[in-house]
Amino acid sequence: MALDTLILDARGNPFQGGIDAIGGETTTDARVAGATLGALNAELIMDLNGKATAVFDIRTAAANLTLVFEATVDGTNYFALPAFALSQTLAAALVAEQYVASVVIATTATGLYEISASGFRRVRCRVSAYTSGNVVVTGRASVADFLIYAKPVPSTLHVSATAAANTAATATLPAAGTGLFHYITSISIMRNATAALAGTATLIHTTTNLPGSFAWSVGNAMNAGGTQIDVDYRPTNPLKSSVANTATTVVAAAGGAAVLNRVNVSYYVGA
Repeated sequence: MALDTLILDARGNPFQGGIDAIGGETTTDARVAGATLGALNAELIMDLNGKATAVFDIRTAAANLTLVFEATVDGTNYFALPAFALSQTLAAALVAEQYVASVVIATTATGLYEISASGFRRVRCRVSAYTSGNVVVTGRASVADFLIYAKPVPSTLHVSATAAANTAATATLPAAGTGLFHYITSISIMRNATAALAGTATLIHTTTNLPGSFAWSVGNAMNAGGTQIDVDYRPTNPLKSSVANTATTVVAAAGGAAVLNRVNVSYYVGA
């Protein structure tokens, strides 16, 4: 290849690194991978050539469609990848710092999404469902690390559930999306009573889709007008659900006559 067709670094040498260089250097190739997507299965594809991270900028003033992020090893067969939403505003609602399996746009949207792409040949952003409008998608790949977080990933989701007296209360965490798990940061279960209840039985609070059939056994005695905290679970490291893209439940057992339950679960989703 002739020297004048190569991209050169600041010292006149053939550029060997990633397009995102450090040290203040710039390249002479200003091309950007971008496309306007406005139909079912319209896509923006990026060849990675050894890059480890891909970032997609998504913008639209009017659209009703769904976007997914996918990757391929052989260049033909693609499978879904979760993306970390660095920032996203959907219909004027700002949501960030969480994993998403897709981007569902109903009206306006802007967002910046990062995916781990190490080892893949190509990645793409594709319209998986389409009603109307179009979206401008711009992509960039880098040899940089995917995600270095200097603080714990925050809990961005919460479910609270209650029920009538002497009825089990179930908090259901909906399926997170393809390849995504629930990461639980806290679980609390409490009871309150409008009349006294003698302690003659054991209550068993149960869960589904958590490791080891997670459960708690407690006595059922209650004072009139009293509140009993049965569970205040706050793990040092988040508890990961057992199966991806599956609902997780926390069930507070029926507490007896005149006893009401409350279940609170805080969590985030991730790969």
